Amino acid sequence: MRTVAALALAVLAASGLFVTFPALDIATSRLFYDGSTFPIAGNLWVESLRTALIWAEDGGFVLVLIAGFASRKRPILNLSPRDWAFQALVFLLGPGLIVNGLLKRLWGRARPFMSQDFGGHAQFSRAWDFADQCARNCSFVSGEAAGATALAISICAVLRANRGRISPLAYQLGLGLALLLPLVTAWQRMAAGRHYLSDVVLGSLLVCLLAAVLRLVMYKDSTASLL
Repeated sequence: MRTVAALALAVLAASGLFVTFPALDIATSRLFYDGSTFPIAGNLWVESLRTALIWAEDGGFVLVLIAGFASRKRPILNLSPRDWAFQALVFLLGPGLIVNGLLKRLWGRARPFMSQDFGGHAQFSRAWDFADQCARNCSFVSGEAAGATALAISICAVLRANRGRISPLAYQLGLGLALLLPLVTAWQRMAAGRHYLSDVVLGSLLVCLLAAVLRLVMYKDSTASLL
């Protein structure tokens, strides 16, 4: 319950910050803008990294589903069907329903490169503002940041369940890699001018909050850490 409360407070605090100080979004995006374009958007290596991350997110979800079905006969990676169902629901309800199914459809926030501040024609709108500056696949919030966060939670769950089977170094490296995924994804989306800071921060926080709520509902030990 404490984890849920802490993450709910984090979402509220972050939302309040970006709504009260909308210039923060513009200022952070301007760090990646050279006056005419976002150079990273055309970088082949960075775009290849983005493609690899998308494949990792989609592939991770597929593997979670496969492991969930297979675990009905015996535990897979020391995780039960309920454990795999938890991970699948994080993917389905987080990046799937809440982010891509609702927020990106209903909040018509233009992406940075589309806005007048960065050479486009659309007007800037704050986080959580209902806007009409984007028709589809809009900026608020970041689907890729949400997906990377769901994948990170899944990796952490697998690592935690197998902590006694791997070396402490491997465990720490695994956690580091998992936590790096949302950070790298957030950087790429901002550097390419495709998302504001509030898009990536709130996309990740909302998925973390969802995971904490699901864990509270699905597990008796509601104090168990997500990691």
